[in-house]
Formats: sequence, C-alpha cells, structure tokens
Amino acid sequence: MKLLVKTSLYYALASLLFFAVAGFIILINFNNVIDNDINDFLVNREEIATTQLVNDVPLEALNNYEQIIKITKNKEEVDNLIFLDTIVYDIIDDEFHAYRKLNVIRKIGAVYYDISIFKSLIESNLLVVEILKPMLMVFLGLLSFLLLGNLFISRGLWRPFKETLVTLKNYELGSTRSIDFSRTNTQEFNQLNSMLNTMIKKIHYDYLNLKEFTENAAHEIQTPLAIIRNKCEILLQSESLTEVELKPLKSIYNSCLRLSKINHGLTLLAKIESGAYDNSEKIDVTEVVRNQVQHYIEVIELNGFKITTELSHPIHFEINPDLVVILVSNLIRNAIKHNNTNGIIHIITMPNCIRFSNSGNQATIDVNQFKRFNRSNKNSLGLGLSIINKICTAYHIRLEYCYENGLHNFVLYF
Repeated sequence: MKLLVKTSLYYALASLLFFAVAGFIILINFNNVIDNDINDFLVNREEIATTQLVNDVPLEALNNYEQIIKITKNKEEVDNLIFLDTIVYDIIDDEFHAYRKLNVIRKIGAVYYDISIFKSLIESNLLVVEILKPMLMVFLGLLSFLLLGNLFISRGLWRPFKETLVTLKNYELGSTRSIDFSRTNTQEFNQLNSMLNTMIKKIHYDYLNLKEFTENAAHEIQTPLAIIRNKCEILLQSESLTEVELKPLKSIYNSCLRLSKINHGLTLLAKIESGAYDNSEKIDVTEVVRNQVQHYIEVIELNGFKITTELSHPIHFEINPDLVVILVSNLIRNAIKHNNTNGIIHIITMPNCIRFSNSGNQATIDVNQFKRFNRSNKNSLGLGLSIINKICTAYHIRLEYCYENGLHNFVLYF
C-alpha cells in the first residue's frame, strides 16, 4: 500500500470517528432542547387546565384527546409533576403513536383532580430526522473536502521524496556520472538527500577500491600461476623423475591449472556484476551457437558423445559479443561435463528461445546450483552455472531448467 493512500486512510478513519462523536453529541443536545420544549409546552397546558378548573369550567368541556381530567381519591404526591413517554392508539391512522405525557394531581378546593396532558412526538421525531439529513450531508461534504485536500496537499509535500526515489532507481553503481538530488524547501528532505549523497559517495569509493583490488589481484595471480605451471610442465617432461616423484608433481600441476581457471572465472563474474561488458550490439545468437558447436566438436567426439542440432530459427538479440560466446560455450561445456558414457547432446533453436539438452542421471538442480561453488559434480569448479545465471540476469534472459525423458534441459528465452 502506498504511503499517500495509507495516510489518507488513517485520516479518513480519524475524521469519521470525530464526526461520529460530534454528531452524537449534537444529536443528544438537540434532543434535550426538544424534550425541554415539549415539557414546557405540557406544563403550560397543565397550568391553563388548572386555571380553568379553578374557574369552575365543567370537566366535560375540558376533556379531549390530548387532555384527560378526572376526580381522584388519591391524595398522595399532590403537585408532583411526572413526565413519561407512552404510546397512544390513533383511531384515525389506526396505529399507535409515541406521545409525551404529563401527569399531576391538583387540589382545587376540597376536590383532588388527576390531570393528564398528552403531546404527540411525531412532529418532534420528524424534525430530528429532517435536521439530521442536512447535517449528515454537511459532514460527508466536509469529510470529502478534507480527504481531497489532504490528498492534493500530501501529493505536493511528498513529491521531492518521489523524485529522490526515481533518482536512486536510475543510479548505476560504478557510473562516472554524479548523482544529483533536487533541492527542496523542506528541511527533512534536504537532510535525507544530503545523507544519501554522503552514503553513495562512500559506496562508490569502496566500489572503486574493490574493483581495483580485484583487477590487480587477478592480474598479479596469473603471473606466478603461469610460472608454476611452466615449471611443472618442464619437470613432468624430465626422464629422471620416478613414478613416486611424478605423482605429487602432477597433483601440483592440476591444482595450479584449477586455480588458474577459478581465478579466470571469478574475474569474469566480477566484470559481469560491475557492468564492465556494457557495449552491446545486435547479435545472431543462432550463428554463435553454430560456431561454438564447431569449436567443441572434436572434444564431443573424443568423449564418445553424439551431437545433433536444429538451428533453423535465427535469433537476434542485443547483447555483448564476448558474453554471448561465454554463455553458449558454458552451456555446451556443461552438457559435455554432466553426460553419460556414449551420451547425446541436442541443441535446438525455436522462435525466441534455445534449448540445450544432454543425457545424464537424474539430479535435481535447485536455485543453489546457480550460486558460486555449488556443484553436483566434484570435478567441476562450481562457477559455470553461476556465470550463465549472471549473464542471463544482466540481459533479462529467462533461464529455465527441467529433467524429462532422461535429458537435462536448459532453455534460454530471449
């Protein structure tokens, strides 16, 4: 949920709660005013009736639908005004209606009179409803105005923050272009931009140092490795060494060769991650596959594998020329390394995708095998799939793997 929507939702809930409480208080006060007015009306009517009794007006002339006076023998609670709500059957409407009733006992001369005065509450209830309608409309209109006002004001207030997010999103680590945040008249946003600038400069400085160290380390390691490898090759050609002496020497040579390949693979991964291969051009990927198959055909045949290709669909894709060769060659080498004796390799191009298939024992490949040094074959360096995955991620190529019908299948979707 967006911050603007979230704040507007909280603002709406708080406003609704406030308006509900305010409306309830107003309604109670309004009902109290109406109740007092009705009570005053009943008291006034009762005083008129009492005056008429004092003036010897006959009871028959005083009694009507809303006023009932009768002589009583009850001498208790004289002059005690009792108000209560009741319902009275209306003959005309043929239904019961709500009424307010005033009951009092008056002593006039030697006679006690039970006086009951009635007042219909229909008009009062209708008045409350009619007043609540415009009040509710005013509350809803005010709430809408406040929400829309808050929406527009908040959108303007948070615009610098959104601009900062866009600037950060477009920033590329390692880029020589300096990052530039827009100035605002809000102190907090200026502080945020200033701290981000400081942090990005520190990250950029650390990145350049790490990149320089990686390049220097890769370059410096290659020279002693090459010397060790050459010395080992010279010693291996010596006829004076015994079989016992040759065994550890071969182990040293193989370890040196392995270390050289690891150094090359890690350097390649570092360059891919840092965006060193940024020059891209339209490449015929199908033609690259065809050339790499010819490059590895002798190795494939020497291992006793049978390779078939169906490269009838040309695939053109914007990618670095060196990386597309590395991508295809790694997939072919992977098919060679993880194959059965007298196995098969099948490469087919389809519209916008290429599938590399090879025979092999069923072994589930999970996401971990696309990470560095995770491997199913102990003789593998554990970098091949990682390099493939990094190249695919860098150029938004979808990579899928499945095992079916005794074949490992890697599919590239361009």
